[in-house]
Amino acid sequence: MGFNFVRPYLLVFIPVLIGIILFLSRYAVRLNKSKKKRAVILRCIVVVLILLSMSGTSFYWKLNTNTTIFLIDNSDSVASNRSDFEAFVKDAIKEKSGRDQVGVLSFGGNTQVENFISKDSTFSKIDGKVDSNYTNIEGAVTSAISLFPDNSNKRIVLLSDGDENEGNLSKIMPSLKQQGIDFQYYKKQQDTSEEVAVQSISVPEKLVLDEEFNVNVNIQSTADTDAKLSLFNGREKVGEQKVHLTKGTNKYVFKDKATSGGFKGYKVTVEADKDKELKNNEASAFTMVTSKPKILIIEGGENEGSELTKMLQASSLDYTVVSAKGAPRSLQEMTTYKSIITCNVSADDLNEGFMNSLDSYVKDFGGGFIATGGDNSFALGGYSKTSLEKVLPVYMDMRGKKEIPKMSIMLIIDKSGSMTEGVAGVSKIDMAKEAAIRSLDSLRTGKDEIGVLAFDDQYSWAVKRSIISDPKKTEDDIGSIRAGGGTSIIPALEAGYNSLKASDAKIKHIILLTDGQAENSGYDSLLGSIKKDNITVSTVAVGKDADKNLLKSIADTCGGRAYVTDEYTNIPRIFSKETFMAARMYLNNREFTPKVNTDHSIISGIDDGGLPFLLGYVGASQKETARMILKSDEDDPILTAWQYGLGKAVAWNSDISGKWSANYIGWPKDIKLWQNIINFTIENYNNEDLSMEVTNDGNSTKVVLKDKKNQGEVDSTATIVSPDGESKDVKLYPTAPGEYTGNFQTKEDGVYMISGKQSKNGETISSVNSGYARQYSPEYKIKESTDKIDKLISENGGKFIKSPKDVFANDILRKKGQRDLSALLLALALIILMLDIAFRRLNLKFSKIKLLKETLFKSLEQYKVSNEKKKESKIKGKKDKLQSKSNAENMMNTEEIKKDNIKGNYKNEFGSFENSANKQDNKEIKIQKQEVKEEGSNMLDTSELLKKKKFKK
Repeated sequence: MGFNFVRPYLLVFIPVLIGIILFLSRYAVRLNKSKKKRAVILRCIVVVLILLSMSGTSFYWKLNTNTTIFLIDNSDSVASNRSDFEAFVKDAIKEKSGRDQVGVLSFGGNTQVENFISKDSTFSKIDGKVDSNYTNIEGAVTSAISLFPDNSNKRIVLLSDGDENEGNLSKIMPSLKQQGIDFQYYKKQQDTSEEVAVQSISVPEKLVLDEEFNVNVNIQSTADTDAKLSLFNGREKVGEQKVHLTKGTNKYVFKDKATSGGFKGYKVTVEADKDKELKNNEASAFTMVTSKPKILIIEGGENEGSELTKMLQASSLDYTVVSAKGAPRSLQEMTTYKSIITCNVSADDLNEGFMNSLDSYVKDFGGGFIATGGDNSFALGGYSKTSLEKVLPVYMDMRGKKEIPKMSIMLIIDKSGSMTEGVAGVSKIDMAKEAAIRSLDSLRTGKDEIGVLAFDDQYSWAVKRSIISDPKKTEDDIGSIRAGGGTSIIPALEAGYNSLKASDAKIKHIILLTDGQAENSGYDSLLGSIKKDNITVSTVAVGKDADKNLLKSIADTCGGRAYVTDEYTNIPRIFSKETFMAARMYLNNREFTPKVNTDHSIISGIDDGGLPFLLGYVGASQKETARMILKSDEDDPILTAWQYGLGKAVAWNSDISGKWSANYIGWPKDIKLWQNIINFTIENYNNEDLSMEVTNDGNSTKVVLKDKKNQGEVDSTATIVSPDGESKDVKLYPTAPGEYTGNFQTKEDGVYMISGKQSKNGETISSVNSGYARQYSPEYKIKESTDKIDKLISENGGKFIKSPKDVFANDILRKKGQRDLSALLLALALIILMLDIAFRRLNLKFSKIKLLKETLFKSLEQYKVSNEKKKESKIKGKKDKLQSKSNAENMMNTEEIKKDNIKGNYKNEFGSFENSANKQDNKEIKIQKQEVKEEGSNMLDTSELLKKKKFKK
């Protein structure tokens, strides 16, 4: 216990300044001797206090409180030791003394508080969730230091295998010794008695088409075991080997050939007979294959793209033809092709992976996309509100002067018992409900109407006809339909007709769906009325038991279309298509000559001499920034193009099979037209002067884009596509001339595709594609024995412990508690300085201060007495409430009497002498005055003067 000084040299000025004050006090002639003495003393005290504050005075004492924080490794590498660690901490806490307080933290890649610091710790087990894929000891120690309370001896107990693979303990370890923190280490070795791991996989960074190359694989094992190695190129297995692994590193080579261009991701996996950890059984790599552009043709139906393939053959372009069901399922597969062409393809026939990857394929990786028309494409093919509409240069709905007027759609759905049948767990009624919801998506909220009738042998309204205002509620109402009962069409059809007849919509359409037999007669009058009121009816016959002839007759009579399907999954597509077909403006079957709307490289040298007739097209609307190159006789888009991100997209709203484009087959310039369209989509912004570097540190990956030409500061971004297909953009910031850097998080193992691009004034000027293969965490690597952490702890004064008793048995480094007194001393100096000024300026005396002190203490005593009386009064009041009503009344009367007596006494003692003079003679008054004086009254007021005047009179 004692005092410390930060700047002790300032203390030498204390006697000097005191001497100066004493010397100058001789010349204070206006102060008397006592005042001068008092002023000198106060000023000396002020000077001493100020100098003590400036010298950084602090009070210190030996600390008796000890704080111990346990750091429990909760990473996967010590998962088998977790229960041992928990038991160790529980047993150690039992050994602590009363002056010890304990906290518990668990850690992996991050740190979690298990028990806050307390003298009464109740730790039982690890409950917190941490990133167990990593071990960050530095982060855990830093967190512990931040939690230590002031004025306490400090101890850290680390329970781990010492396998730090994130952070660096060596950065913070030396400071622990400087801060006087006792560090103890309880070590558990990782069990790797039977473990197999893929150590690495490597492929050439760049390849050319048809080049043969080696894929080198290193497998590490801690035991002799049989295993199977598999090599994958994307989703396709391209190699397999059965091997015998020996202890140590085993090297193998796969041979492969670059059969297609683009970005290629490779993955190797190992399956071993003896293996404990499976998270380290695969590794990834990537390469870029340079090749001439390859075109992918996706056909919606058989031979839909046959005419196009003939033109590609004549142009010597490399191409592949697949059905809609065989479309690529990932972005990596799509990048094999420089451009993709769909030929009258319905969105329902394309897989989810294709639909999810199309946007990034065009926008971020510079792919081309061309959609050609037909009765199953564009709006009629369900493109609305999908990635197809997003990428294409046309909207699926009619806008502007050709906007569709108000529509009213009535859906009449069979819900008889047979509708519960289905395939693969999906019933016909479920598909019908999904179809109704799809129709809802094709209508306009706030403008169009929808009604849904469900029928068996009776009918009921699932959704009464009304303008769509709350699509979600309407979906829920449709979803409430339940199947059961017979089949009777007429009552439901009549109810739907009567509802539509009352609507003010310009377009009224009924879609009738059933899978069974109903009334064979009685329709003529009803169908006649429907036709007379310009209401159209389309029918859907589901399954072999449906009355196809009856349904076709209804559709023919009422100007609609009749559909027959045995594939229940087609029902939603039919409903969606019918919703657009009802407008009678999307499917245009007529002869017309396309008109050139704007000059473009696509029609350079094509329009000389005029264009052939077309026999039909699917209606759409041009997007704002797109260029409509050819238009119909009604100004609808026929050929539209635009740039979408790094890629290009083209919409040809007529067909290519010859149904509508028969006059173009055999036209000499048709090949040139399609060569121009394809060439437009395969142009890109790849720049050899632009390069990309990708490096990784744990979960953080850094992208560096380098421009050799250094074209000044430009906007730079990187698009990252994760192994599961999710895409995100990362802004790159300038870090050096021609260099741009950004970071993104990678938590999923596998190959990431990365596209870097630069733009100026909103226009793309260059781009480059690369990738990054993220391997499993180093947490799961097979480690060789290392004592790096052990040496670090030993060198910095740490202790190695073997049992829970060792934690508190070791003497902790006793530290000094310390409190800085600088602010307190300065505050005291200010108070005393104010007292000095008050004594000199306000002429205060010590006697008056003493009297003030006594008055204050007396007031304080009176306040205490008053509080005691109030408390007694409250207690008494509570007791009074428990007594009977009569007693309460008596008490009230008693109180009133007491109050009257008090008032009377008050008047007798302090009443006016003027009233007393009227009732008593002079003698009595004198007696009263004498009595008052005897009671010690020193008061003199106006009432006494008035009495004297009366006596004189």
